[in-house]
Amino acid sequence: MLERSLTLTDLTLFGVASILGSGGFSLIGNGVRSGGALWPMALGTAAVLLLGSAYSYAGAHSRFNTNTSESDIIEAEMGKGMSWIGTGAILVYNIVSIVVILVVCTRLLAPSGTWFLQVATAVFLLSCMTGLALTGIELNKSVTNATTYALIGVLVIAAFMGFGGAFMEGGHAVPGDFMNSVWMFLYVLVGFDAIMKFTEESVVDSDVQTAFFLSNGISIVLTLGVAAAIASWLPPLTKDSESNALGLLFAKFFGKGVLGSFRWLMIVFLLLTVFVVFLATSRYLYGLGEKMEFLSPLTAVNEAQAPWVSIMTVFGVGAVLSMINHVDTLVIITDVGFAVIATLVAGSVAIADWHDGFLTSAAINGATASGFLGLITTAFLYRIKGRE
Repeated sequence: MLERSLTLTDLTLFGVASILGSGGFSLIGNGVRSGGALWPMALGTAAVLLLGSAYSYAGAHSRFNTNTSESDIIEAEMGKGMSWIGTGAILVYNIVSIVVILVVCTRLLAPSGTWFLQVATAVFLLSCMTGLALTGIELNKSVTNATTYALIGVLVIAAFMGFGGAFMEGGHAVPGDFMNSVWMFLYVLVGFDAIMKFTEESVVDSDVQTAFFLSNGISIVLTLGVAAAIASWLPPLTKDSESNALGLLFAKFFGKGVLGSFRWLMIVFLLLTVFVVFLATSRYLYGLGEKMEFLSPLTAVNEAQAPWVSIMTVFGVGAVLSMINHVDTLVIITDVGFAVIATLVAGSVAIADWHDGFLTSAAINGATASGFLGLITTAFLYRIKGRE
């Protein structure tokens, strides 16, 4: 049995770390640049979809109250076959999320390194996380919370620049690619789902549902502020400058000397997200082990009450997938993976609400499922168009 140690504050910080540790530092500039004058609408679209998804996740969690509530609701309303699809999508999405961020980190650490050096660096970083994960949730949350407070502090400063700037320079008031901007902001804001996997370690079960909305709300406000700062104070970004937009923003106010520091901050916060997703994936595997007898070895825990077999499984699969070492492919898999999961969960909760007579809730969840299904369809059509 896992140790019940996580409070509402812990769960919310885990959620913010999972959401903003990666995209908050590296992709907000991409969303602003690709969206042009339409970036606020693109950010709003992504935010509404993810708040709708948080509502769906809360509905699933209230019914099952397990680490695996996502796949549990899919199985209950759509059958075992769809549940297997959902379970596969959840595992692929989470593990590939770990790998894509590790690949980005290795390229920051060894930009001119060989394929072997970059893969070896990714595996080394994964090994360090594995060792930390095995020490148990108490130390894990202490490290995660302290780093997340630092992350929030940096983003709050940037957000104040944005809200204070009020689009002074308007350097991004040009037409843009709305759908690409939506996908970028969606990637920035995805991650609250990790909280679900810590259900069996939360002190109060209902805190998980509250943390869905708190972590999403905090992340959306901070992302809006940072995006507004980029649009207000920086000239139009190029593809070469967009990924370092936050560093350029701070350099404008505090001098170019901060740019080197921001490279290391980016690496630290990227690794923070990887660690939270790593922990969450191991807890999901633990939950599957409780449900399925043939996976029961995954429930083995060590003296620190950490699910060591599940942790080592995540390490092994992540180490193998790190050999792909191709960011664009991994990002597409991650984005579409979450959209599939969100569609299945929202659709399943909508069906359950309809059967229970909660028609307004069913409509909200149905609209959320339709929105994510529309994103998947649009991404598919964009890909076909790009090949023509």
